[in-house]
Amino acid sequence: MTWPDRVWRLSKALLLGVAVTNASTAAQADNDTVLRFDTPVQIEGEARFDRDSPLQPSASSFRIREANTLSSDNGERWALVTLENSEGGKRILQNNYLVAEFANGERRYPTGLEGSFAPGEQQRKMVFFGYHRFPILRIFTAR
Repeated sequence: MTWPDRVWRLSKALLLGVAVTNASTAAQADNDTVLRFDTPVQIEGEARFDRDSPLQPSASSFRIREANTLSSDNGERWALVTLENSEGGKRILQNNYLVAEFANGERRYPTGLEGSFAPGEQQRKMVFFGYHRFPILRIFTAR
């Protein structure tokens, strides 16, 4: 193999290596926004945080049948919740009917929660609780 052929092959290999590295870096950056289901945590007892948040959900006819939390590496906090209108009559879902409690004791309402429910109807919703350093411990409603 001649010297120019070796240089050409080495240049091609180097260029390919740079392209793969750039693609890999771009893929890793996109992974910051990928949502993943959080590992469920079972916390027993009625202990409260030393700095309990006074934020409470407004009374409603909605019952949480199931709630699974999701998060991304950049701090997005979401929940996949199954809600049920447990009373008669059509009901409208509002942000202040659900509250998330985070691992540091802070509580928040979701944003963009909407929908109407027929009597006894169940619906699954993706609910956004913003960006937070700590994971969601629980999601609750008042009845």
